[in-house]
Amino acid sequence: MRGILPLAGSDSEREMILSMQYGWIGTILHIDLLAERIKTIDTMKYAEEYIGGRGLAARLAWEYVPVGVDCFDPYNPLIIMTGPLTGTPAPTSGRVIFASVSPRVYPKPWYTHSTMGGFIGSEIKYAGFDGLIITGKSERPVYIWIRDDEVDIMPAEDLWGLTVRATVEKLRRKHGRGIEVACIGPAGERLVRYAAISHPPENASGHSGFGAVMGSKKIKAIVVKGTGGVGVAEPERFLSACKDAMKLSCVGAVDYFLREEKPTPICSHSCSVDCRIGTLISDVPKRFSEGGIKNYQVFCIGNIWVSSKPVAGYEGGGVKVPPITGWNPCDGGLELHMLCDDLGLDLWVLLTLQPWLVRCLEVGLNLLKEPNLDPRDPLCFRRLLENIAYRRGLGDILAEGLRRALDRLRDELPNEIVKLAETLEFAYGFPAHREGRIWDPEPLPFWLVSALMYATESRDPTICTHTSFLHLAELYLDDKDAFLLKLKPIAAKLWGSEKAIEPSFEYKVPLTIWCQHRHIILDCLPLCDFAFPRLIKPFKSREEWLSAEDVYGDLGIEAKLLSTCTGIKYSTEDLEKSAERTFNLERMILVEKFGRNREIDEIVAAHFQLPCSTDGTYISIEKFKELLTEYYQARGWCKETGKPLPETLRRIKLNI
Repeated sequence: MRGILPLAGSDSEREMILSMQYGWIGTILHIDLLAERIKTIDTMKYAEEYIGGRGLAARLAWEYVPVGVDCFDPYNPLIIMTGPLTGTPAPTSGRVIFASVSPRVYPKPWYTHSTMGGFIGSEIKYAGFDGLIITGKSERPVYIWIRDDEVDIMPAEDLWGLTVRATVEKLRRKHGRGIEVACIGPAGERLVRYAAISHPPENASGHSGFGAVMGSKKIKAIVVKGTGGVGVAEPERFLSACKDAMKLSCVGAVDYFLREEKPTPICSHSCSVDCRIGTLISDVPKRFSEGGIKNYQVFCIGNIWVSSKPVAGYEGGGVKVPPITGWNPCDGGLELHMLCDDLGLDLWVLLTLQPWLVRCLEVGLNLLKEPNLDPRDPLCFRRLLENIAYRRGLGDILAEGLRRALDRLRDELPNEIVKLAETLEFAYGFPAHREGRIWDPEPLPFWLVSALMYATESRDPTICTHTSFLHLAELYLDDKDAFLLKLKPIAAKLWGSEKAIEPSFEYKVPLTIWCQHRHIILDCLPLCDFAFPRLIKPFKSREEWLSAEDVYGDLGIEAKLLSTCTGIKYSTEDLEKSAERTFNLERMILVEKFGRNREIDEIVAAHFQLPCSTDGTYISIEKFKELLTEYYQARGWCKETGKPLPETLRRIKLNI
């Protein structure tokens, strides 16, 4: 920490503090593989307006992403960006943003983003950079080796072909145990469209398929070792804000009230929040090889891999989705999870391909032409994972994602199977998630907000709205009357009407925009959405929640953390304006560079004609279009095209 500085007020004070670069390091690394040139970019040119993370990534993308560029084109940049809180003690701040043109997007790739936990973001800051942008393509396999201000493009022929863990171990033997590594496995090398960038043991940027972007550039790994630190403008006040944030960041949903206490798995730098999505598995005998697994942490979707209990499943509107079944650790579930990680595949491969293949068998269709095919058999699924990662047989087709696989197989598939694939990946090729039908109980009003977000964003938008939405849905389902009684005053205050939180179609646009802006704020600082934003207070028990009269939390803690870290006074309104600017910039990238328009936005509407699995509600195409028009008008976008209007860009000071 570099000392204490009062909060800035005048323009001259802000310029002085920006020059000192508290929070931010001040430098972004630009690696041009084609020209074999390494240079730097000034972070501070855009830092105050775009904060960091997703905001800075979007600003760089506007400059560096060519119009209509393909995901595997050498000129498609891979952007890796931290935020001003990365590398500090701010709770859950050890996250990093990846951004690029996504191979997963169907039918034509476009720009999007992804997040990852772990420790590499902090290490990038400690090495002296706020982020990296990598352009061009190497003629041979390479890895990027960063140690403080020394940056080298190293040969990686001896790493190419290795699995994720083998890659990391070989690099650690070469450079020491203190390095942090993000790398790809065989799936990324072979351009599987949902290949992950992996940061072992259990962190990945998976959904957007950026592992394939790394593979197309012949980058096997990014290796970082830093010995520096992050300057903080007001150490005492910042640490006080960190303590306040920690008190607020206890998980507060009913589902978690009822669980027994257990040790907290750590998934990221500065994370000591028990989000309760992690499971520590110990002393498991291996099924497919000799020996055992001593300790391994699984998070989120990983828990489904190690549970043999059926999960989700859906039937309605002419669609039948068989439930997911994993395998308990002793039956090979943990090994399959680890294999998926090791091959560098998005863990959601289980949640999309298993139900689709199960249903294929149920209707008498055996795509693999194998007499004993059973996607719920661990040996079969192990073989399937390897075939996808190495692009063998049907695995080569499925490596393109279900929507692109349909383009190859459509003529030999019955209509039901086609519709099922289109349902499982209904939104531009991304898996269905928290949309009220297949995964997670999301009754009205929650699924409607998800629907509007799906229609207007570049990828699955619900990946970063756990505290702001998923946990609220759990409270709603536990006791609807208590929920509405407590949340209606908050709804009136934040979104203009008590109806915003009611199970109706009214006042959902302000709620949607608020969720989107809060998502961006977290991705820019960055912070974890399992702990923030604190719309409601954390409660230690269900009884405490039900008896509380005032449940409103603290939506200003993010601004407090940022202000005391950087020395620049940010209000919550300032952060929301920055989020609005970033959201509109991302929209302009999609519109101007990739032809996104209203017709494309409306593609997702058909999915929400299916009845909600929790309450049976749905929306007609006509009503969805009405709400989309209302959304465009609230955003200041052209209602015919969905493009931000010139006056909107001027109002939010989006100077592009």
